[in-house]
Amino acid sequence: MDSLIAELMLLKKRVSVYILLGFWLLLTVTFAYILPYYAYKENLKFREHGGPILLNNLLPQHLVTTMLPGFPFFGGVIVLIMAVLAFGSEYNWGTLTTVFCQRDSRLRIFFSKLAAVAIAIVPFVVFVFLLGYVASTLIAWHEGLSMALPPLWDLARALAAGWFIMAVWASFGVVIAIISRGTALAIGLGIIYGLVLEGIISGFASQITLLDYISKAFLRTNSYSLIAPLGAIGTGEGPGSFSSGTVSALQAGTVLGIEVVVFVAVAAFLLRRRDVAGGS
Repeated sequence: MDSLIAELMLLKKRVSVYILLGFWLLLTVTFAYILPYYAYKENLKFREHGGPILLNNLLPQHLVTTMLPGFPFFGGVIVLIMAVLAFGSEYNWGTLTTVFCQRDSRLRIFFSKLAAVAIAIVPFVVFVFLLGYVASTLIAWHEGLSMALPPLWDLARALAAGWFIMAVWASFGVVIAIISRGTALAIGLGIIYGLVLEGIISGFASQITLLDYISKAFLRTNSYSLIAPLGAIGTGEGPGSFSSGTVSALQAGTVLGIEVVVFVAVAAFLLRRRDVAGGS
């Protein structure tokens, strides 16, 4: 417990955590509410919809379907960076050797840091939904429309799914930070994976059967599949778009769960057995 509290205090003092949280909140409210509402007021058209933005989608009752599509990519990459900084910075600063000599075993420290990151993800989920609620309520109030919330069960499932998706991405960030023993390379690899590798393979998945099978193991494919039953699916164009096929929610949850276990197991093994000198 003392190790966990120490790691939470360390994360609390990291300015990068607040910067990433602020950027995530700004990014989400801008693309989920501000720009669509502007498009609605100006009678603009989004090409992927072929028509004007429906005001109904921006109301509080559609909070779940409006907010969740940002988690599998944008939210995931942001918490990946946070996890990389939480673990990789220790290599860059050369503090791991001192910590391992003065405190508990390597694995206990590792799981304490991992638990601290898991807890730190909670504000990234809760605050973004609160901000979405405020934005949607203001729009509904300004337009004189219903301010009713979605069913509480759907909202609870959305919060749980959002946290789980971010936790998977964070565990991926942990393992690449420990593999590279630093932050710069790990962040670069994480962004390349999410933006380039998954995007290219998913784009050709509909034409090449082998790539279609490979894409079914990707973080984004399974993350979008997990939230699809809630009516939230990313479509359209841009880096956060999703055009590949989905799998069942059960399969998606199973695959993501297995990936978390594999990422954590590999990271724990490497941290326990390898030298802790910084690599990047």
